[in-house]
Amino acid sequence: MLLAFFLSHSASPHTVGQWRLPRSFQGYRYDRAPYWEHVARTAERGGIDTIFLSDSYSIYETYRGDSDDTLRWAVQCPRHDPLPLISIMARVTQHVGLVTTLSTAFLPPYWVARQFATLDHLTEGRVGWNLVTTAGEPEARQFGQALDEHDTRYRRADEYLRLCQTLWDSWEPDAIVADRASGVFADPSKVAKIDFDGEFFSSHGRFTVPRSPQGRPLIAQAGSSSAGAAFAGRHADLVFGLRHSARGMREFVDKVKGAATQAGRHADDVRILWGIVPIVGQTREEALQKQQAIRSNVTVEAGLTMLSAFLNTDLSRFDANAPFPDIGGTSGIRGHLATITEDFAPETPLGEIARHFAAGQGPHVVGTAAEVADQLEKLLDEGGGDGFICITHALPACMDEFVDLVVPELKRRGLRPETYEHATLRERVRAG
Repeated sequence: MLLAFFLSHSASPHTVGQWRLPRSFQGYRYDRAPYWEHVARTAERGGIDTIFLSDSYSIYETYRGDSDDTLRWAVQCPRHDPLPLISIMARVTQHVGLVTTLSTAFLPPYWVARQFATLDHLTEGRVGWNLVTTAGEPEARQFGQALDEHDTRYRRADEYLRLCQTLWDSWEPDAIVADRASGVFADPSKVAKIDFDGEFFSSHGRFTVPRSPQGRPLIAQAGSSSAGAAFAGRHADLVFGLRHSARGMREFVDKVKGAATQAGRHADDVRILWGIVPIVGQTREEALQKQQAIRSNVTVEAGLTMLSAFLNTDLSRFDANAPFPDIGGTSGIRGHLATITEDFAPETPLGEIARHFAAGQGPHVVGTAAEVADQLEKLLDEGGGDGFICITHALPACMDEFVDLVVPELKRRGLRPETYEHATLRERVRAG
């Protein structure tokens, strides 16, 4: 069972209102290095496979047509750049993987390839890239660019990644000679000259960074559309999914694994992690009280602000006390709408659905350590997949609780190794 923690460089990462929970950020500031050092040490202490850092480049402005409510309720904002955190967390750990998010929409491929190759060296093979194509018009406007159509974004991402891979592969493993006697550092015959001209990108010359420990970073992806699943099948090592039923999980597994085999890969070349919100207590009653505190912390307006952004639809024009409306087609993040309609009864008010969504997005797994472990086992047995990405709520307390209570129970059941067993992140993920 693979395990990851889902974080963001934000005051309110994935559970809206987290910043004001009494258990949140005790003794720490989310925008200072000591907090991230503690987070990294905690993950490594628990033998967690990887930390995953999400990101976006704008403040949501779908709800009511502006960003006032996003700022007012701290709906996944403020949001700082996660890339510098990799170096901060790497220097206090030796094993835990470090995956961060970068979009193929706005940044040059050469720059991104160089960043990840450098980080893979600095982390000794522990870095990963959550590759996103970006679906939001506000993000495009921040960069002064137009947003491509959905399928064009994935075609562009294909070429983007192909260029990055060409750059990463351009140094042969034994290109560095470092012969002090002769003075020869690198063998030029083993460093290819790039001559790349594509539909969207071009690059010419030699890449500056030698081959890194993994050769290329682990590639993670979370696209749930047909184009996204096909892209993941071709390229991803790790895919993140959000589903609330065993049937939905099985369908997603079949889609992604099927895409991998269609691309000429083995189905197990792609590992799938399910997003969950683990809420752990010494007793079930304590865990339920924590869950209630999380949910009651989310206002209807905050929930609608977040859900509007994810569906790319202004939900302020609908009655929050009425059932979920027919919003028609959406160019937002595909798959969320299907998940919402799957998880709630038809008569559930829009406002209630929005509040639940903003209280963690993924299904809540609530109880004692043994009860949480039971639920995790059942989810994998019935739905398939390879593990879980823990959506955090009261940080860093919820990480400490999961590491100190749930991880030992999973080890006792033989579901987790006692120690880290593989040198690089890709090796660990492939081993499952």
